[in-house]
Amino acid sequence: MDQTKAKTIGEAMADGRWSDVLAHVSLSVTAHVPAVGTLKGVDGLATFLLETEAKTDDGEHFELIDTLVGERYVALYFHITAERSGRPPLNNLTLHLARIEDDHIAEIWFHNFDGPAVAEFWA
Repeated sequence: MDQTKAKTIGEAMADGRWSDVLAHVSLSVTAHVPAVGTLKGVDGLATFLLETEAKTDDGEHFELIDTLVGERYVALYFHITAERSGRPPLNNLTLHLARIEDDHIAEIWFHNFDGPAVAEFWA
């Protein structure tokens, strides 16, 4: 995956165009999400995305800060904010590290810079 394609995926995430993002994900993707666990398959990932959006007042807001591209891995660095009734606002820097296979995202690890605050927001 090249820098342009990685940035396009990150921008689609920032715009909430999840169908565009999922088009770049392997059907058998594995996603490792802190405090949630391991999600299997594109359907598992899509369900997670819809559930997190439904829990917020008006969705998560992604700001793409940077992309890093290697031979087999891509890192998308985001500032993510969200609001949820009765909770302090989410204000998190996160790194989504993706393993690339056949030009598709085969595995993803979510790394939150403030894991306890993120877990509290979603609990």
